[in-house]
Amino acid sequence: MASKDNSSNNISPLPENKLPECWKQDDRMNSLFADFRNRSVNPQDWSSKYKFWHEIILELLDYSKSCCFSISDLNIAFKRNGRVPVCLSTVIQEMHRNGEIILEQDFIKEPSSTWTGWAVDVLVKKPLIWSFSKAKTYVSEDVISIHAKYIHLPTIKDLGEIILSTIDNADNNQENNLYPISEIVERCIQQTNNKLISEKNIRLALIWLKNTRKAALKGNCLDLKGELLVKISTQGVKNISEVEEGVFKLKKQESLLIKNIELLELEKRACVEKAKSYVSTEFRHAAKNCLRKKHELEKCIEKRGASLRNVQTLLSRIHDAHSDAEVLDVYKVGCNILKKFEETGLTEDNVRDTMDNLSDALEDMKEVQSVMAEPSMRDNESDTDLEKELQDLLDSSFGDSEKEKNLETKDTSLNIPDLKDLPDLSSLNLLDLPAAKKPTQILPTM
Repeated sequence: MASKDNSSNNISPLPENKLPECWKQDDRMNSLFADFRNRSVNPQDWSSKYKFWHEIILELLDYSKSCCFSISDLNIAFKRNGRVPVCLSTVIQEMHRNGEIILEQDFIKEPSSTWTGWAVDVLVKKPLIWSFSKAKTYVSEDVISIHAKYIHLPTIKDLGEIILSTIDNADNNQENNLYPISEIVERCIQQTNNKLISEKNIRLALIWLKNTRKAALKGNCLDLKGELLVKISTQGVKNISEVEEGVFKLKKQESLLIKNIELLELEKRACVEKAKSYVSTEFRHAAKNCLRKKHELEKCIEKRGASLRNVQTLLSRIHDAHSDAEVLDVYKVGCNILKKFEETGLTEDNVRDTMDNLSDALEDMKEVQSVMAEPSMRDNESDTDLEKELQDLLDSSFGDSEKEKNLETKDTSLNIPDLKDLPDLSSLNLLDLPAAKKPTQILPTM
């Protein structure tokens, strides 16, 4: 749980591992705990002492994430061997003059209408006015109250960035991004793993985010006992509307009803188990009492269930109405866009005239293409002449081929004798033919 701020708002002291090495040196620390000497006497010693306390104060504020403090809180945090530093008022004056801190009453003052005006007022005008007043009253040695609260601006900016970093990307894109202050504190503790973060410092950081238009608050931010509803977004937010607050309360009631029903179901189950155990041990009267309690729990569960259904129905209707409103806005935008087209001449009469002109143009083009596809007379005459000449060539080639065939037939008739003029040899007997003469042999001479 987040640490609760008490009336004194004491800051947790630094652990030993974060203290400077000279913290255990008595001589050195006695000199540092003493008041500042005149700066003009030894400027180097004055600057060295201021640097020591400035760095250790920043370390303390960063360690505890405390953006609000007083000199009294610092005295308690830096108490050593029963002694407190008496030089912190000078350190605080210098830090205020440098614009690192401002008074809490100036910080929580209602901002200007614009962020630039608020920043100029807090970071420029107030320090100048304070410096002028201190210079004016320097002769009278005006004493700064050790209980006056100051805000350390770098720490509060850092804490504001931590709060923004706890928002998921999906949640950051949602319009109804509302959280209770307790959830914001828990998220920051989990994000930094620093249990010293207090609710008061978170509330002060939320004031910073509100002034930078990154958070909207519903409730008293300075009342630690009061409820505070927070709307956060890195892209800038508007004020929390009644619709958003109502939806948040419905969702919160839905969550409470679901948890209540779950507890009642567990209790009913326990009654059933007890009744079974009593029956097994023959404590029937006790078992009956458990069953009666079970019946009462069932009635209560039924009532809670009916309430849960009503809440969920309301949330669904609201979501649908929101979606319908968005759709209606889109319709209006679309309607306005279409009306603007009428200014460019997009009307029914113009469209009909254009379509008629287009039809006439297409018909004309069709006629032009048909005319261009027709063959010309000159082409027809040339084709006829060519056809006649081609026929003559075919006829001449056919006559030549006939002549060649006739010549070939005539040559064949001249070479081959007529078979009718040959003698008939069918009745000739081969035995009647004279014998063949033997060839005369010539003997070689001896």
